[in-house]
Amino acid sequence: MDPTPPPVTIRRLPDEQALAIAWPDGLARSLNLVQLRAQCMCARCVDEITGERIVEIDGIDPGIAITDMQLVGNYALRIHWSDGHHQGLYTWRHLRDLCEAD
Repeated sequence: MDPTPPPVTIRRLPDEQALAIAWPDGLARSLNLVQLRAQCMCARCVDEITGERIVEIDGIDPGIAITDMQLVGNYALRIHWSDGHHQGLYTWRHLRDLCEAD
């Protein structure tokens, strides 16, 4: 099991087109929504056999928005996107990695 703790806050920032995430150790980042949508790891976005990314960032609507978010257990966030996509789970580890890379 992944030891990554859950964020202390997750907030939509629609005017900035970002998702703000704060972690228990004080790390806080705002992730751009287009880039975050491009990082979905579901089978529709990443080839399950080759690991090749199927969704390209250039194909994502620059005005994409989050329409809903749901916690999945104590390990992930499901994001519902304005393009209708909602299959992917963003685990705490994946979100943490994205925050650290930002």
